Amino acid sequence: MATVDLAYAFGLAPEEAIRYFESKGYAVGFKWQDVWQEAHAKAFTVAGVMKLDVLQDIRGALDKALRDGGTLAEFRKGLLPTLEAKGWIGKGFVIDQETGEVLGKRLTPRRLKTIFETNMQAAYNAGRYTSQLENADSRPYLEYVAILDSRTRPTHRAQHGKVFRVGDPFWRYFYPPNGWRCRCRVRARSKADVDRLNLAVSDSAGHLEEVEQVIDRDGNTRRVMGYRDPISGKTFLADPGFAYNPGRAAFQPELDRYAPDVARQYVKGTLTGPAFKAWYANADTVVKAARASMPDAAGSAVRAKVDPELINGQRYPVGILGAADRTALGVESQTVWLSDETLVKQLVNREGQNIGLNDYWRVQGVIEEAQLVVKDGDTSLVFVRREEKLYHAVIKATKSGKALFLTSFRETNMAAAQRAMRKGQVVRNELEGK
Repeated sequence: MATVDLAYAFGLAPEEAIRYFESKGYAVGFKWQDVWQEAHAKAFTVAGVMKLDVLQDIRGALDKALRDGGTLAEFRKGLLPTLEAKGWIGKGFVIDQETGEVLGKRLTPRRLKTIFETNMQAAYNAGRYTSQLENADSRPYLEYVAILDSRTRPTHRAQHGKVFRVGDPFWRYFYPPNGWRCRCRVRARSKADVDRLNLAVSDSAGHLEEVEQVIDRDGNTRRVMGYRDPISGKTFLADPGFAYNPGRAAFQPELDRYAPDVARQYVKGTLTGPAFKAWYANADTVVKAARASMPDAAGSAVRAKVDPELINGQRYPVGILGAADRTALGVESQTVWLSDETLVKQLVNREGQNIGLNDYWRVQGVIEEAQLVVKDGDTSLVFVRREEKLYHAVIKATKSGKALFLTSFRETNMAAAQRAMRKGQVVRNELEGK
């Protein structure tokens, strides 16, 4: 059977699709439900593959397929020898012979086909969505297009021909793919198209509703968004795990709207991805150059030299604040951001901070499993956690309470932790005596 060349089928130059795929970091999960919905927009994962090097092998082959417009056959041909050599092809589990640890589930050719098709479809549709947003002034409507053959799911067939405005919330939850091996896509339409073809424009207002959806054979459920058709009265649900828009989630994340576990996975994918690494490396290079040009200057003078070159309001999410800590600060926002201004300050004061790129991946663990939490004034919380070292994180809410920022992250010691306790109000203390 001939393999569909997705770049040709979608009529899309692959640049946006490649940008979407390359923006991802990594996440691991034993079951596909472990990495949920929007988290996939920033975290590349393959269910059951718990080894990072194997994930990197699979991702590298997918990246090559995207860049070269490769087929499934070419993807398999390039990847199979590597996976076979590492013992990851076949049925059953991969076991560490020394420790007995289960490293994951082997991959079959059928699963490789699913991995290829799902990732290609998501990447191309994410790129297509980005292009459609850029052209929304001239083509302000989007039309759902299903492949109408014997393999089309009835629920997907029922959406065929539906037209909504580009900004309608329908596309937040039901932009394809809407399931495993979904072949649906979206066509942009102009006002002239709508008038000429007599297309009915729908409005999802009042028709979106949260429902419980069964997500596995054990009957476990999750709350997801459904669309109740005003004509048929039937509710359309994407397949479990697909009720999100890959393009919107990747480039317009609404982390405060995500369930906390999904948001945490999204943040992890962001922090292990190339964009954060490049942002950090650029800041580090600029700060080192500024420091070298004025080795005896105070930190404030070095920062003043750096600011015009680097600080432009860019930020990255580094953590998700739990409900109890949000209550302590009196805020609704859960997303903790690292600003370029704070990053520069930390790099300038590296002697006191002693924090590198990989340490920012620890922020979530520090705020989530802190043994000491201190409220410092009305808008700040101090978190201290002992790992192999003591880590100290400060999260501050803006005056409006609508945003949270990591203002300090460093190694610390018991003396500094005790000073923080004397200065503020202790919310939780399981650190003393450890």
